[in-house]
Amino acid sequence: MKRRLWGILFLFFSAMMFAQTDFPSLEPLFFYEPAEDVLSGEDVIRAGLEFSLCPAEAGAAVIERYLELEKEIVSTVAELDEMEKGEKILSLMYERVLTQYSVNQTRVDEMFLKGTYNCVSSSVLYFALARAVGLQVAGQETPEHAFCSLYIGGKKIDVETTNPGGFNPGVKKIVEQTERSTRYFMVPKKYYSGRKEISERKFVSLVGRNMVSMMNDRNDYATGVPLSAARIVFVGNAFAKDAAAVREDFDTLCGNYAVELDQKRKESEKALDWLDAVYARWGSSAELQKKYNTIAYNCAVNYVNAGDYENARRAFTAHKDNLTQKNASAIDVMIFSAWVEDEVKKLEPEDAVSFLHEQYKLPVAKEKSVASRLVVLEEYAWYQILKPFFDSGKYLLAADIADEGLYYVPSSKNLQKIKTQCLQNYAVDVHNKFADLANAGRYEEAMQVVQKGLINVPTNSLLKNDLKKLENFLKR
Repeated sequence: MKRRLWGILFLFFSAMMFAQTDFPSLEPLFFYEPAEDVLSGEDVIRAGLEFSLCPAEAGAAVIERYLELEKEIVSTVAELDEMEKGEKILSLMYERVLTQYSVNQTRVDEMFLKGTYNCVSSSVLYFALARAVGLQVAGQETPEHAFCSLYIGGKKIDVETTNPGGFNPGVKKIVEQTERSTRYFMVPKKYYSGRKEISERKFVSLVGRNMVSMMNDRNDYATGVPLSAARIVFVGNAFAKDAAAVREDFDTLCGNYAVELDQKRKESEKALDWLDAVYARWGSSAELQKKYNTIAYNCAVNYVNAGDYENARRAFTAHKDNLTQKNASAIDVMIFSAWVEDEVKKLEPEDAVSFLHEQYKLPVAKEKSVASRLVVLEEYAWYQILKPFFDSGKYLLAADIADEGLYYVPSSKNLQKIKTQCLQNYAVDVHNKFADLANAGRYEEAMQVVQKGLINVPTNSLLKNDLKKLENFLKR
C-alpha cells in the first residue's frame, strides 16, 4: 500500500505552473492510489489529509495518532455486537479526538491536532473507524450536510457524527441514573432533505469539496482548481452519478474563474483562453459551454464598442471552434453589422450605396438579421442622396432617386413612402400653380400646367379633379 503524502510536492508544482502560464494548473494537485480498490480506514484518513492540504510532517503525526486510535478501538469493541460497536466508536471519537464543533472546519489534520470538526471531517473519521472494525458503513450527503449510515441486520442505522449522542438519531439514551431519577438524552432525528448515498471515494473527497469552496470564496483558484481536479481522478468513473457531480463542481470553479477574468478583471479574451485550456485538458461540458458563449459575446462587444473591429474579428476567429454554431453565428453577425454601420457613416451617400452592394455578396449577408440591417442602411443612404433635392423642392428628381433605390431594395416600405410623399408634394406644387393661373383668368396656361402635371403623376386625384373642374368651367 502506498503511504507517501504527495500534497507538498504537487502544491509546489501547481504554484510554478501558475507563475509560468498566469493560469491555475489544470493538473491534479495529488494522486492517491491505495493498494486495494476498497479503501481501508487508514486510506480514508490519508486521502482526507491530502484533500486537507496537510503538510507531510504534520500528516505523518496525524497518521500515527490515527493508527493508535484505530488499534484502541478495534481492541475495545472486539467483543461487542454490531450496534454496540457503531455506538461505541462515536463515543470514543468524542473522548479521544473531537472537542469543539466549527461549521467550516473540514480539515482532517486540524480535527486531530486541535479537536475542532464539522460534519464532513467528523463523518470521515467515523467512516474510517467503522471500516477498520469491519462494519458495513456508507456515506450520506445532502446539499448542506454529510453523515454516515451503518447497515446492520438488514437495517440502515444513521449516525449523526456532529453530536456524541448522534448514533441512531431519535432514540432516547440514559446519561445519568440515580435512586430518585433517570436523565435521558436524545438527538432528534433530522429530516435529511435530499439525502443520497454516495461512493466511499466521493464521500472522502467531500473534504476537498469544502476546501475548494473556501478557496473559491477567496478567489484562490491557483490551489482550488488543481485540488478540484484531484477530486476527479480520485473519485474516478466507477459511479457515474458521483463522477458527474464531482466534474460539475470542477466546472463551476473553472467557470467562476472565467467570470472573474471576464467581469472583474475585464479580460474577456483571457477568460476564453482559460476555458480553451480547460477544454483541452478535461473536455467541455454544458455548464462551461454556457459561460464560453456568454464570455465570447462579451469579448466581441467590448472590442466593437471600442471600434476595434480588427481585434473583434481576430478574437472571434481564434475561439469560434469552441462556440456553439448558434452563438458563433450571432457573434459573427454582431461584429459584421456594427462594422458595416460604422463604415457607412464614414462614406458619402453614393459611396455608401456602392459599399453596401458589395456587402450583399458576402455569406453573412444571407443571415436574416444582417439582410434586414443592410436594407435599413441602404434606405438611409438613398434618403441622404435625395434629401437635398427634396429640401429644395425638386420633388420629381427626388422621387426618381427613391425609385432608383427601390430597384435595389424593392421591399423597402420606407423608400416607397418617401417616393409617394415626393410625388404628392409635386402634385401640390402643380395644384397651387394651377390655382394661381386659374384665379387670374389665365385658363389656357392653367390647363397646360395641370395636363403636364398629370403626365408625371397620372393617377393623382388632386390634379385630376383640377382638370375636370377647369374643363367643366370652360364648357359653359
